[in-house]
Amino acid sequence: MQEDEVRKVKWYQKISSSIFAKFFGFEQGIDITNDTEVLHRRNVVIKNIVFVSNIFYTILLFLLSVTSGKTTDWIITVVSFPITFGINKLLKILINLDKNDETKQQIAMYVASLYIFFSAVLIYVKLYNLSSFETVAYVLIYYAIVLISLYQDKRLLANSYLFLLIILTFIHIVWTYKIVDVAQGFTMMGFFKYFTTTDQFWDLILRTVVFSLFFLVVIVIVSIGQYMQEERKKELIKRRQVQDDFSLIVGNLFNAVFNNSYISINVEHSYNVQKMASKIASLVSMDKDEIKELEEFAIISLKNDDIRGFASLAKSAYDDKIYDKLKEKTKMGVLIVERIELAQVSEKIIRAITFGSLNDNMMKLIIENHKSLRSQIILLSDLYLILRKPEDYKRPYNHKMAVDQLEEKLGMYFNYELINRFIKFNHEIEELYNSL
Repeated sequence: MQEDEVRKVKWYQKISSSIFAKFFGFEQGIDITNDTEVLHRRNVVIKNIVFVSNIFYTILLFLLSVTSGKTTDWIITVVSFPITFGINKLLKILINLDKNDETKQQIAMYVASLYIFFSAVLIYVKLYNLSSFETVAYVLIYYAIVLISLYQDKRLLANSYLFLLIILTFIHIVWTYKIVDVAQGFTMMGFFKYFTTTDQFWDLILRTVVFSLFFLVVIVIVSIGQYMQEERKKELIKRRQVQDDFSLIVGNLFNAVFNNSYISINVEHSYNVQKMASKIASLVSMDKDEIKELEEFAIISLKNDDIRGFASLAKSAYDDKIYDKLKEKTKMGVLIVERIELAQVSEKIIRAITFGSLNDNMMKLIIENHKSLRSQIILLSDLYLILRKPEDYKRPYNHKMAVDQLEEKLGMYFNYELINRFIKFNHEIEELYNSL
């Protein structure tokens, strides 16, 4: 029961995360080194935030209408809905006009920014004289600055700050403190001396200072964000250049190994090694998953065509899918090279046995490079099969001679349990060989 609940919670979290990323994820499905793509995505996300903001504004106006009961307030509330819907539609058209045109995306950015601070100012003008709404309406001015800062554009943010500061100061002078009416009968200097002694003056100064400090903090955050974004972009570009070079080198290396290997890949022999290795693995009590992995490794050299086109794939569009494919091909290429090397080593050892040139240093070096049980099983299987078949440099060995050669000349180098089980159950090995 608890497991089902945990699964449900994880499922809801996954769905919530994917929905949030789709509508509000700034890096969802884009190449961060492409400035136009980044700006387009920011436009899309901010448009979605503006849509949510419009809903909030409508709710505020609705509450005002209910509170005041005035017909004009109801008219404004009703009219605001199609206007905000139209603005959102206009933004969507501008954003999608040409996703790859930076100029058009910048136009959409400026239109969205203008709407953001105009809407915040208009809501404030409408609600500032109502004590129950004034604080909320004033906070919307700060909200507009934060929303515009999401574009990570210092010039746009600075211009927005200056515009909002001028507009707010004008509103305070004309409507909030009604300074024009108070100034009647004063000379300019006389009014200034009088006004600087009032609470309204210090309230205006305090509002300006707080707003300026808030802007300073926001622009510092934007500056840091811009710097980090640029550094991240530079690092990603460098990484991609290295990735391209690495992919080209690795691709050429793989091709050289596959094309110039002196061991011609024999399909029948590879499958025989697979069957023999599977049998030996069962003798040393490998589990089913390990045996399956061993069987795939035994014939992986037959799949070298699967990693061709490595370099061309690396030059494809950069995304997680391409990266995963490159990673998969690299991993497969390493396994193929290892398997080919084991085939070459097997041939080298049999030649050394035949010509009497096998020595301790040679075998220690080979086993040192192939310590894993998987590699040693493949090597032992390959050695046995090569001994049993005729080659241009040797005659075929019978089963007893092959086992004796492996035990006497090579047994001390292999995993003790492996060679011991191989010798103990060598009759099963012979039965399998006779059935191939």
